[in-house]
Amino acid sequence: MPRFYYQDQASYPADSAACVEAARRVLADMGAKPVVAGQRVTGKAGTQLGMRLVGGAFCPARWLPIEMVVDVVDGGASRQVVVNVADRLGVGMMLGMEQKYRRHCQESATVIRDRVTAILASAPAGAAQG
Repeated sequence: MPRFYYQDQASYPADSAACVEAARRVLADMGAKPVVAGQRVTGKAGTQLGMRLVGGAFCPARWLPIEMVVDVVDGGASRQVVVNVADRLGVGMMLGMEQKYRRHCQESATVIRDRVTAILASAPAGAAQG
């Protein structure tokens, strides 16, 4: 069970399939192995082993294990893309790394939203309409 999570969201005039594909690409680019289930894309990033060997306070933020969930919700003429990023430390203490971990989760949620926005904005006009 995560100790904390961050959520970010945005609305797009693109169709659901384009939003799901954009989310899949973003998670793959972030080093996750995206899993698509309907209008939900999930992925995990970071390394439990590396983070635990070096110590969370000393490892790069990209090593911190996180879980990312992107839901595409139909909303009439637009689609709401809801991004959730949570820690997946599991058991253990966050001594000396909690601030860094929280910041990494929050920044990851913002990065996912911004990259999905960039992908959908660069799509041809006909492909982005639902």
